[in-house]
Amino acid sequence: MIKKIILIFVFLILSIKEIIAGYPIGDKWYENPLGFEPIKLHTSMGLIVPSAIAGACLLFTEKDSTLQNKISIYNENGFSWGYKYPHTFISQTNTGFDYMLRKWMSVGAEFDLYFAKDGYNDTQGIAIRPFARFYAINQDKFKIYFESGGGLVYFFNYFPKPSKEDNRKGTYLNGTTKYGIGAIISISKSNSIIFGIRHLHISNGNTKGVERNPSHDSNGFFVGFQYSIF
Repeated sequence: MIKKIILIFVFLILSIKEIIAGYPIGDKWYENPLGFEPIKLHTSMGLIVPSAIAGACLLFTEKDSTLQNKISIYNENGFSWGYKYPHTFISQTNTGFDYMLRKWMSVGAEFDLYFAKDGYNDTQGIAIRPFARFYAINQDKFKIYFESGGGLVYFFNYFPKPSKEDNRKGTYLNGTTKYGIGAIISISKSNSIIFGIRHLHISNGNTKGVERNPSHDSNGFFVGFQYSIF
């Protein structure tokens, strides 16, 4: 038993070192908890990882015929604050649907409106983002889930624009990934309140070279309503 505890302790120490080493210089792990190697949920892995997990779970678990309220639509509004210069503030309006595949997992997609503003940027973007949710608690009145997903966002101006600390110019079309923790509280048979916290990442994945990819990272919260239609 003591040997197992020692091995677990050593493993945790080594893991912490790997996590710290996986971040760019100046970034803190708590600013982007799942942005370290090899997970990197702030990049395209924000879609690949949950998709792979959801696909594997569907293959190796049985369908639940007792599921109720499997399809829901929702609208939520949120804000996030960039923790890198120029500290861009992004407000968001998100509308989408969610489909329960298992009691502990659902998938969906949403249409997003982004409003980015700071000392250099003042632009809007439209985005589409598929996602997967994994439920730690799923009761009739209360749910807690982890969500991750990625898609594309088109801004009406270059984003981000050059700043005094980064003279690179972004692009109109970027990738966007979001992950976070949410909660759903039922207020009636079909209506619920939804809220939580999220990390938001925007970049173009170096599609035009690293010299055209000044990425954005921010953390914030969201709140909205969800309606079960089936």
